[in-house]
Amino acid sequence: MKNEMFKTNPAKAANKLTINSFMIGSVFFIFTLIWASDPEGFSKTIIFQLVMSIPLFFVSSLAYSKIAYWKETRLWDFLGWFTNNLANLLLLNVVGLMIAQSFKDMALFYFYLILFLMLCYSVINVIYERRALKEKLLKYLFLVAVIFFGGMRFI
Repeated sequence: MKNEMFKTNPAKAANKLTINSFMIGSVFFIFTLIWASDPEGFSKTIIFQLVMSIPLFFVSSLAYSKIAYWKETRLWDFLGWFTNNLANLLLLNVVGLMIAQSFKDMALFYFYLILFLMLCYSVINVIYERRALKEKLLKYLFLVAVIFFGGMRFI
């Protein structure tokens, strides 16, 4: 059997829908707090990434819901994965950038810890499934790029 990158998993898609619902609610709550308090007190980068996560979570949920009733789901699964991960990474950046407003060293440690832990996560995945090396490497490099270009470079 050929190993396919981004293989569809309907049970995982259902779980992602639940998580996305929670995350989008959390993002709206955070956005409302920021907007009600003092949006000018936050950098445009923080607000931008927070706001952009909303449509990303929304589209991810739509894409993952298609997996329940479409015969061919690979592209829906990829779209769901991409938008979900980008939205989550933007939120991780938001936290780091908010920390950096007062504690730059702590923010850098936060970002390095994310990169280290996700590297460990990817290595463990590859240990258990050697054929997943290319997929996990690409996913990890995507994570590094978003964390660096959307978070660390602003510190």
